[in-house]
Amino acid sequence: MSSGREPRDEARLPRNYRTILEIVRDLPPGSHVTAQEVYVRARARAPHIGFVTVHRGLARLHDGGYVLKLDLPGHTSAIYEPATAPHAHFRCTACGTIADIDFALPSDRVAALADRYGVAIAGESITFSGLCASCAAPA
Repeated sequence: MSSGREPRDEARLPRNYRTILEIVRDLPPGSHVTAQEVYVRARARAPHIGFVTVHRGLARLHDGGYVLKLDLPGHTSAIYEPATAPHAHFRCTACGTIADIDFALPSDRVAALADRYGVAIAGESITFSGLCASCAAPA
């Protein structure tokens, strides 16, 4: 998955936004968090920070290309992850687990789609769904 945007200078970010960005970047690889989960972690680092600030910060960090925002079917709220190399996601329809999948459309395919439909593609978001290995295993 790609946001299609290059991050700007982090030093120019407000202090609260840098805190939010650090929290997202400190996640273990393959982790995905909601705004509420970021808020809980942010309060541990900066007790004065409010939920609206975290929510607005995540939106602005996404707009700036610093974090990726995922709106997945069956998930009640957006989830966030550090901006990384393009990849897809897998969502288990039984347990709700979300996992990164090492897959992205080749750039020539994206360009061909853009040409075919006369659009300017700025990013992609691919999500596969089905049963994860645990849920698919026979009982």
